[in-house]
Amino acid sequence: MAINPSPNPSDKPSGDTPLIRKLIKNINRKEEERATQMLAKKFGVPYYNLVRYQPDPGAVHIIPKSLVETGHVFAFKKDGQDVHLAVSNLADPATIQALETLKKQSEYNFIPVMVSKTSLEYLISVYDEFVPKTIDQAGIKITAAEQTANAQLLKELNIPTASLQTAASTTQTLDTILGAATLYDASDIHIEPTKTAVHLRFRIDSVLQDMADLNINLLNSVINRIKLLADLKLNIRESAQDGRFSFEAGETSYDVRVSILPTAYGESAVLRLLPQKGKFITLDKLGLVGPNAEIIERVIQQPNGLILNTGPTGSGKTTTLYAILDKINAPGKKIITIEDPIEYKLAGITQSQVNPDEDYTFANGLRAILRQDPDVILVGEIRDADTANIAINASLTGHLVLSTLHTNDAAGAIPRLADLGLKPGYFIEAILAIIAQRLVRRLCSKCAEEYSPSSEELQELQQEMNSLPAGIDKPTIPTTLKRSNPDKAKTCDQCHGLGYKGILGIFEILQTNEALVKAVLAGATVGEIKKLAMANGMITLKQDGIIKVLQGITSLEEVNRITGQDTI
Repeated sequence: MAINPSPNPSDKPSGDTPLIRKLIKNINRKEEERATQMLAKKFGVPYYNLVRYQPDPGAVHIIPKSLVETGHVFAFKKDGQDVHLAVSNLADPATIQALETLKKQSEYNFIPVMVSKTSLEYLISVYDEFVPKTIDQAGIKITAAEQTANAQLLKELNIPTASLQTAASTTQTLDTILGAATLYDASDIHIEPTKTAVHLRFRIDSVLQDMADLNINLLNSVINRIKLLADLKLNIRESAQDGRFSFEAGETSYDVRVSILPTAYGESAVLRLLPQKGKFITLDKLGLVGPNAEIIERVIQQPNGLILNTGPTGSGKTTTLYAILDKINAPGKKIITIEDPIEYKLAGITQSQVNPDEDYTFANGLRAILRQDPDVILVGEIRDADTANIAINASLTGHLVLSTLHTNDAAGAIPRLADLGLKPGYFIEAILAIIAQRLVRRLCSKCAEEYSPSSEELQELQQEMNSLPAGIDKPTIPTTLKRSNPDKAKTCDQCHGLGYKGILGIFEILQTNEALVKAVLAGATVGEIKKLAMANGMITLKQDGIIKVLQGITSLEEVNRITGQDTI
């Protein structure tokens, strides 16, 4: 008789796999619900499966959390004076006592229903996420002092120190994240679950920065809090959701665009922070100065035509168009926008948001706008041929139309329109100007240092400046340039260790003229169109960036990071 060798304790049974364990867990859960359903029938009460159910916030707060936890009851639904209570064991003395206590409250009629232990545990776990919504009607308000304190609190939430991980409530944790983000002037908050932690990053001046690794146990409660604020469904965890909410920090109100995405380790959230300030940043503060500013000043005064702004997502296209609208807004002009979504509220301007669920698309919305007798129209983005055709037709029939398009540079917008099925002979005459832009970081004025550029850097600067269009004054290349100093930045209270503070745009603006129109109609390539545009006075993105380097506003390293090393 053969004797089997003793099993190695480190050997894992072949059937013990994540899939098998998940199947066993699902079977056990089904058995639990089946047993609960039979128990409900025995007691003559309704049965519910409330795992991942989204309770009625108007019902949850009726029962204090202390009674919920000790009496094992949860108010999950309210119909008039009828309040439905989830209980998992009607024979539990603590539950019986809780029900007797609640019956003495004549204000409501409490109706018990039977749920599984798992359902009740889930409901109790989300109690705090629903109650704050009923008492925080005024929204989140973070003072200037709290903004500063929150930056320090965020460090304490980091896993290595973790002093606040159990002490801070979910509401305090999210307020800490929001307060710190606004102190750093972050444009986006990224909450990213990993296998062992919640990775928190802020996008500051267009660059993502690592901020903290939070305890993984905080993930669900923080995500649920965000969902409640954004009016999203807590019980949906397997698909993406989008929403928005508002809060105040310091003297600024913020609209927040929320995106929730399921991942392998839980739900990830990205929060886009949109400060709603009283007056928009001016074109010169955006970096639109010199010859580029003169071109824009001229074209935006035209009664009709098309102005396109191109660039990748997050390059500031919409902000620039808003600044243009703010500049031309006047009592004698009717300005209407169609956007997705409306990022900033503009005083004196009619704004409209697309709603695909109601078939209110860019194209359909634009058709409706034309019946509103506008002078100026902003189309958030040209995405298809239908929208492009209507926008161009509007620009040819007495309207000034502004819109965005996703291309790498200004010249690339022309073949992009052709790719959408439009005939060059139709759209080229409508175009007043095509703007391309990128965002670069401003050097911190407090900790930036001067240095002598290398011979290679000097050659690069000289080559770009020698290629400027005729008629453009060529700036003198100084003996020293400015750059960030990481060692000095570490102790800088102005840039918080980043070496940069704030952003500005670098631009190129293509104008049409007779030579360029003929070339487009003859099927010119993007390279040929760009050369003609430069001959017509266009300063390239790289050249505009270099000019700002020579002025000490940004660094050569930063411009090359955004535009690449290639020269003309």
